[in-house]
Amino acid sequence: MKSLSSVLRVNKLVFILLAAAGLFMLPGRAEAGKVKSRKVMINTEAGAIIFIDGKQAETNPIEIRVEANTNVIVRVEKPGYISQEKNYQNDGNHEIPREEFFKLEVDDAVQNSTASDRVNNDVNIKTNLREDDAWKMISHIVTSSFDAIDVSDKSAGYLRTGWVVNTFKSSTIRTRVIIKIGSSTPLVYRAKVVSEIAKTGTPVSQDESFKPWNRVLRSYENIINDLEGRLIK
Repeated sequence: MKSLSSVLRVNKLVFILLAAAGLFMLPGRAEAGKVKSRKVMINTEAGAIIFIDGKQAETNPIEIRVEANTNVIVRVEKPGYISQEKNYQNDGNHEIPREEFFKLEVDDAVQNSTASDRVNNDVNIKTNLREDDAWKMISHIVTSSFDAIDVSDKSAGYLRTGWVVNTFKSSTIRTRVIIKIGSSTPLVYRAKVVSEIAKTGTPVSQDESFKPWNRVLRSYENIINDLEGRLIK
C-alpha cells in the first residue's frame, strides 16, 4: 500500500495541475470573470447637454456601453439648472440600470440673481458733488445693503465692505462692494460689485475655492445704478 506521505504528494500535485489549468480560481477572480459589458440608455430633459467621461455627447438621449471592470462618468448640464453626475461602475458589485433619466432641479442661485457685464468690473462714476457730500452719499448707499464695513477711509477715498454670504442648494455666493477714488479733478469714483461663487458649504474665508461669477444677486444689483443716479445732482 502507498504510504500516507505518497498520497499527500499526489493530491498536492493534482491540485497544482488543476490550478494551473484554471479549474481552481480564487473567489474574487471567479466573480471578475463573470462581469460582462453593459449598455445604458441615458435620457434627460430637452435643452440639456450630456457629457460622457468629459466629452460632450452628440445626441440626447444616448446609449453608452460600460465595458467589464471599467467605469463611465456621465454628467448632465443645463443653463439655470443644477448639474448632475453619476459614475457607472461595472465591477459586478454595483447595479447598472438598462436606462436612466436625469431629472434636473432648478438652480436657486440663478433664480435669485441677474446676469451682468458690470459685475466684477470697475465702473467710473463722475460726480459734481463736493467730496464730503459725495462720500456721505456713498456711505449711505453702501451701508443700506451691507452691514459690515472692512475699510472706510474718506481721506484716501477708499471703502470696502465685508463679504455677505448666501448659501444655495448647489453653490455659495459671496458679495462685496469696493469704492475707490479715480480722480479729484474732476471728482470720479470707481465702484465695483464683487460677486464670486464656490460649491455649497464652502467657508467664506477659503479664497482659493471661489471664482468670479458673472451674475449678481438681486439684493445688490441696483447699487451701481443708485450710486450713478445719486452722485449727480
